[in-house]
Amino acid sequence: MIWNFTVRRAISLMPSVLLALTILLAPGAGAFEPGEPDSLERLDGRWKLDWDRSESFGPAMKALEVPWLVRQMAGLVSIEVTIEVTEPECEGCSRSLEIESENPIKNTTRHVMLDGVPRPFTDVMGNKSTDVFTWDPDRGMEMMRERILDSGKSARIYESRTVTDDLTTMVSTMTVWVEGEERASVRRILSRVDRD
Repeated sequence: MIWNFTVRRAISLMPSVLLALTILLAPGAGAFEPGEPDSLERLDGRWKLDWDRSESFGPAMKALEVPWLVRQMAGLVSIEVTIEVTEPECEGCSRSLEIESENPIKNTTRHVMLDGVPRPFTDVMGNKSTDVFTWDPDRGMEMMRERILDSGKSARIYESRTVTDDLTTMVSTMTVWVEGEERASVRRILSRVDRD
């Protein structure tokens, strides 16, 4: 009876977890330098998470207090992200990204300013955070997210993304700290699905 309740509860949480994964996988970036070898435009396109070439996302989800059964089920879905670099809205304004995250449950779109300014964000699961997005030609796209977990502990998530020279692979490195202590570091690989 307890097992049946646990499985039903985990299945009911799957849509929320899938959406959380796509949000965590969604990138951001910052100041554009024309002609840089690793320019922002390298992020443009459709990317699919390659589960076989990526490290397990389990340690990061565990650190972020995602339930065990949901963590086990999370690796069974296909996740794609489409990134479009958009032009500045005014002269002197930072560029931005339009990020569409897709999974079998629900698609989401987010507009991200690339100016390094902290902004409040609430994900589809109702988790509130403060997000900062930047771009660095050497380190690629960077995101820093700070939030309070369900347990009341503070969490910080740092993610950087770079694109390989052949433009076919995006490498994402995510580090999770809880209460100032590093709890997980995960390297994930996204493969380019197409080049628009």
